[in-house]
Amino acid sequence: MASQVQTSNPANHGGNSGGFNLGAFVLGLLLPGLGHFSIGERGRAYRILAGFLVLWVGGLLIGGLGSVRSWEPEYASGGNGPKRNLWFYAQLGAGPIALGFDQLDRILIREAPESRKFPASLPNRQVTMVYEDTAIGHAAEFGMLFCALAGLMNFAVALDAGRRAPSERRTNEVRIRRSGEAST
Repeated sequence: MASQVQTSNPANHGGNSGGFNLGAFVLGLLLPGLGHFSIGERGRAYRILAGFLVLWVGGLLIGGLGSVRSWEPEYASGGNGPKRNLWFYAQLGAGPIALGFDQLDRILIREAPESRKFPASLPNRQVTMVYEDTAIGHAAEFGMLFCALAGLMNFAVALDAGRRAPSERRTNEVRIRRSGEAST
């Protein structure tokens, strides 16, 4: 007697009929995984939080606290003075976490006393002052990249939390149909 496995998922047949869940989206931006937790997907929420933390903490371990900053110091901009760090826009997907780490960077590194800076040469042969507690070079770039990926991932999963109703996620039921039975 042969049997066939048939998967039924309402998400594949018409999408979200209830509209966008703004509350779950905002909660997901406030804390990674919180949006999924609020719609009843606790296991997924814990996995999202774990994935976010691996990327975010990994970026901080590689590039230090300076991995999350809304500005680029003079030595990173080739001697053109401080300017806006475009990677920070991707990191903002982490919401208040990114803003908090940016403030920590501002307080502990950018506003450090002159005694905690040392001279460094720029490509244009000028000398600038570098903060002693910040990473430079590839370590800083990889740290920023990891934190940017964490922010982008969090934004995507927050959108996912707001897109579907919880009932659409958990109705991935498997029905076994024996050969000879009518299909539904």
